[in-house]
Amino acid sequence: MKKKRQGPKLPVAQFVAIVALSISIFLIVDLARRAAANYRVQREAYRLEQEVKAVRDYQARLLARRTYVASDLYVEEVARNELKWARSGETVIVVLPIPEAEVTHLQVTVGGQTSISGVQTPLQAWQQLFFGDRPPVAPSTTLP
Repeated sequence: MKKKRQGPKLPVAQFVAIVALSISIFLIVDLARRAAANYRVQREAYRLEQEVKAVRDYQARLLARRTYVASDLYVEEVARNELKWARSGETVIVVLPIPEAEVTHLQVTVGGQTSISGVQTPLQAWQQLFFGDRPPVAPSTTLP
């Protein structure tokens, strides 16, 4: 009779435990992968919700602006402020600021002595108004 070679015998319980452990490891790895994918999807969904909210707010502001621009109040505001128009019977007055250098004269008292500086003739004022160059200012003189 021939003798059969006998290899190491695994009891059935050990075999079942190894198969169960292999399946458990596979399921745990798959569950972790799905949880990570779900987290990424949730994070992207939140970001997109915030973006949609911002775009809706911007759209609401644009619609309000469009309504305002279409109104007579806006047309009148632009006509008066930017185009300097007036209604019939009204007079438009444009006030030009006077720079400090155009003051006709300035009296300064230092140590009991008064000096006049910054004297500008009307011709110099007109030249500055039309041509924009600063005319030479008369030198300061000290009064006794």
